[in-house]
Amino acid sequence: MYSTLARIEEQLADIELANLRRTYTATRPKFLERAIAIEAIPEFWATVIDEAPAEIDQRIQPRDVPALNCLIGIDVERFQVLDAEQGEPRSIKLTFYFRKNQWFHDEKIEKSFFWRMSKNGWSGLVSDPVRIRWKERDLTDGLLDMTVNLWEKEQNLEVSGQARASIEATDEYISLVKRVQQTPQDAISIFGLFGFRGHQISAKESTEAMKRKQGMVGGPEEWEELDDETPPLPDTEIYPYGEEVAVAFSEDLYPGATQYFTAGKERDAKISDDEPASETDGAEETNGDREERFQHEQ
Repeated sequence: MYSTLARIEEQLADIELANLRRTYTATRPKFLERAIAIEAIPEFWATVIDEAPAEIDQRIQPRDVPALNCLIGIDVERFQVLDAEQGEPRSIKLTFYFRKNQWFHDEKIEKSFFWRMSKNGWSGLVSDPVRIRWKERDLTDGLLDMTVNLWEKEQNLEVSGQARASIEATDEYISLVKRVQQTPQDAISIFGLFGFRGHQISAKESTEAMKRKQGMVGGPEEWEELDDETPPLPDTEIYPYGEEVAVAFSEDLYPGATQYFTAGKERDAKISDDEPASETDGAEETNGDREERFQHEQ
């Protein structure tokens, strides 16, 4: 009985994936067309970010706001989709475009998130850290650079065939673990997203796990015995909210950008109309409020 129910749920999940793949290939040209139209609208993305859903908004620190106000474009690509019938649609690439600013040299920052499955049954997004070339202040207070430095060290050790124990003995690993332990999670810049790694599952492990689940290796009874609960993140993870924020960008803020922009403009108009008689005490803090507070704190 339970195996039949599980099989039906799996079939429903496959249908949802097929629909996601087809929807992406059908709408991608229109989203690219929309991006061109947005270029003519001043402060479009800054307004959208100001109205961002809670998963994103609550991760924005006051010090992030001036840099986020330099956003001139956001793109979401399901880069492993080959066509309407082939490819993994749950993997995503986020691309952020910035005008020249005082915060970093990069005018384009990309981060790819790969959908993976572990041998124990967990599935979700994993990623490699991306370095930002800061100018003045590192908004992550050094955490992003430390993460990238450790990742680069790991690549070198893997090439030389050294064991995982060797990585955990490096200065990069020890220093990062200490910093993560000392840093309150709710104080991390949203730019920490570029340091998110998640569960370190290789493409090979994921492929083998998927084959096993599909019955190509092992039986369904064996798969049902696996524990698919989310395992703890590595001690070196600087941005535990990475998957949640990435999904919010790709499935909410990006496709709904026009609606968020319209809501922001309507809110601004209402504030302007009510300004003489308004009372701001107890009002919800917006990105504009955060920026004003940030400048005051400086």
